[in-house]
Amino acid sequence: MITNQEHLNNLVVAALGREMENYYYQINIDNYTAMLAALPQESWPEDLLQYKEAAIDKLPESLTDDDVVLISEYQYRDKLRNLLRTEKAEQRKIVRVRDVLKAQIGADYDALVAACKASQ
Repeated sequence: MITNQEHLNNLVVAALGREMENYYYQINIDNYTAMLAALPQESWPEDLLQYKEAAIDKLPESLTDDDVVLISEYQYRDKLRNLLRTEKAEQRKIVRVRDVLKAQIGADYDALVAACKASQ
């Protein structure tokens, strides 16, 4: 049988895990946001829009190197935007789980999680 203390310890370990997951999601969110700032902000140029889904190695040889780089930047920007949305959505899920754990653990949450972290 699991004792109340063992149950509390398990909740704290789970909460620390959610805290770390939240932290890692935030790192990705911050990095993706910074990378997006260095990529094109405007909509795809009309003359390149047809290459939005094209693999770089399948682009026509008639395109200039500058066009290929620009296509690559727009594609990467679009990918990062999707990744950013996914990271934010996943982070929200983790925060909900963490908050439920926090409510179960109670007022000593911060101290117990800090002690658990220090013990690892």
